[in-house]
Amino acid sequence: MTRTTIVVLAGLTFLAAACEKKSPPPPAAPAPTTNPAPTTPPAAPSTPAPAGNSVSALGVNFTVPAGWQSAPPSNSMRLAEINVPDASGDPAKACLIVFSTAGGSVQSNMDRWAGQVADASGAPSKGEVKTRDIAGLKVSTAEFTGSYAGMGDGPAKENWMLRGAIIEAPEGLLFIKMTGPAEQMSAAGPAFNTMIDNLSKR
Repeated sequence: MTRTTIVVLAGLTFLAAACEKKSPPPPAAPAPTTNPAPTTPPAAPSTPAPAGNSVSALGVNFTVPAGWQSAPPSNSMRLAEINVPDASGDPAKACLIVFSTAGGSVQSNMDRWAGQVADASGAPSKGEVKTRDIAGLKVSTAEFTGSYAGMGDGPAKENWMLRGAIIEAPEGLLFIKMTGPAEQMSAAGPAFNTMIDNLSKR
């Protein structure tokens, strides 16, 4: 056997021995890190009351009766609005409440409202004006029934009612005008009166 053959055989023997050796085990996975207990998040701010629960105008607050819906003013002459749907769901039978302000005296504005509702003879409807004190504010109310032709409201509507309240509010005269078919207006009268009776100053 030549010297070269011996060297080759020795090298092959060494390689075979190396292959028989077991591969070292893979390194152990690091121990999982224990996450610290989550901290309690700061308390969320209280949820505001849903829009429509109340109406504020000229320093006076009103609670909107259940089922009635406050809405943004439909024009710049109005401070707020409340839609009063009829139980039947018929929009033609719905009533509308408008909050606004204007100049003049309480009586002159009551006369203006009376002039928007004509009686059977065509004359301004006569309504009894009642005045009382609520939460330290002077409040005058009246109802007018007949043919209603409000400002810019289109053709006159027969058998309608205008229910109004004028409040001598901290920031001026506040007018609350509710209009609609007489039958629905009569049904909504108690809730309207309750809303007025429970007004509060800001």
